Amino acid sequence: MEIIKPGTKIDFMKKRRIFAVVSGVLVLISLLLALVYPTPKFGIDFEGGTEIQLLVGKGMDSAVLRRSIKELGFSNPDIVSVGVGSEEFLIRIRSYSPVSESTQNKAREALKKALPDVKLSEFELSPGGDKLTLKFDADVDRNLISATLEKSGLELRRIKLEEKDKSKDKEDEAGAVKVEPQDQAAAAPDSEDEIDDEDEEKEGSSRCIDPVCPRGPKEDHIFEVFLKGIGSVVVEGLQKKLGTDKIKEARRIEWVGPKIGQQLRNSGIKSLLYALAFIMLYIAFRFDLRYAPGAVVALIHDILLTIGIFTALRINVSLETIAALLTIVGYSLNDTIVVFDRIRENFQKMRERELAKVVNQSINETLSRTLLTSLTTFVVVLVIWLLASGPIKNFSFTLMIGVIIGTYSSIFIASPIVVWLDRRFFSKK
Repeated sequence: MEIIKPGTKIDFMKKRRIFAVVSGVLVLISLLLALVYPTPKFGIDFEGGTEIQLLVGKGMDSAVLRRSIKELGFSNPDIVSVGVGSEEFLIRIRSYSPVSESTQNKAREALKKALPDVKLSEFELSPGGDKLTLKFDADVDRNLISATLEKSGLELRRIKLEEKDKSKDKEDEAGAVKVEPQDQAAAAPDSEDEIDDEDEEKEGSSRCIDPVCPRGPKEDHIFEVFLKGIGSVVVEGLQKKLGTDKIKEARRIEWVGPKIGQQLRNSGIKSLLYALAFIMLYIAFRFDLRYAPGAVVALIHDILLTIGIFTALRINVSLETIAALLTIVGYSLNDTIVVFDRIRENFQKMRERELAKVVNQSINETLSRTLLTSLTTFVVVLVIWLLASGPIKNFSFTLMIGVIIGTYSSIFIASPIVVWLDRRFFSKK
């Protein structure tokens, strides 16, 4: 199938300065949007926060959810409908811990006052604010710990027996070893007297459903306190406001701390830079040194314009976006290499040694293949974008942008730079 008729001679190089100016302006705008204002809207993967996949009743509106979450004290939540019939919502909140530093200090001082004769040697809150580890130098009453922490403002999470049963069922489904009924009968003691005190203590600690549970050997005096995380606070608050018939349960709760988010962001940037560096080396060895800078500049052009579009449209930049950008780099590079390969072939066959004319002919010869490949890819990604939801929707949207920009840069960015470098550094006087 030929979209472009054989023998077509479009003078792409004649307009290269115009497209260079247009691309330069667009890249400058993207840099201003990304670095000055308003800057990219990073997702919780990079800035930290909590993500809740919430199962709701029929007829629940995202506007009602957003208003109710704001009334709970969480500003600017991101709410996306997922699943069939809008019965599930993905809620993203910038907060990752409900326990402030002042509340932590207040709880620590309250424990010291309530236990003046016992030394508190460890007071460590998990990054998600859902678990507190305490270590004393003597035995302490768990009920006293629980009452003291609640008075200081911490919300303790009491684990229901149903939750323990659900977690056990999930472990069984994930491949945990099940004990058959006959094995249970064989392993069970003949009477309760056969269970000694030490075994009973270990069994009791492993099945602890209180908010304050001992951990490790008894002489270590270590306790774990289960607190309500952001997810529990949001779900319970919504159930009180809207009812359990409208807010059923949280299918999934995940949180990312700011330090982890910063590490992920730095790793994403490094992965893009490493990809560009190795691509430049590959093209330099595969073709010629004059080809490598054009390919890399075209890829940088694609990445910056995509980030600029995401910033302008206020779309979350997340790990899925980084994965899509790396996919765009691969797609755009493939198209550029096809053009470069034809340029090298024609440069060896044609008597005309002016590279601009060779590039024009090469682009015209590969134009039909380029448009067919890009159009096919774009249609597939467009269908995914129309039907998908959540992270896949953003991923496919990034690819749609990348297909358009990558096709453009292969013709109007990478190839003209090859011509410019040849005239500037490689042509004989």
